[in-house]
Amino acid sequence: MNMDYTSQSQTKSITKEAGKEYIKYIKSKSCLVCANQLVDADHLLTIGMGGNRKKPTWKDYTCIPLCREHHTERHVNWKKFEEKYRINTWQEAFKLLLEYVI
Repeated sequence: MNMDYTSQSQTKSITKEAGKEYIKYIKSKSCLVCANQLVDADHLLTIGMGGNRKKPTWKDYTCIPLCREHHTERHVNWKKFEEKYRINTWQEAFKLLLEYVI
């Protein structure tokens, strides 16, 4: 059986490019709350203080498109945000990821 294995360095570069492409895809969407076209890719799994936002990570696949106002509001209190706008952010992130890969 001949199996083709990709080296770790090749896998990392593929992942980096894929992460960048997914962030571009999220930024091409409109805000989930107000439909504003200028959006941030809001990470549901945060990168963290001091984290390198230029370096793609698997956490990029937990992004949702939110305008700056709603992005900031969600970070203040995500639970109230979801209740106020009747939105399940994880469900929306999952739908976006499915839409992207299918």
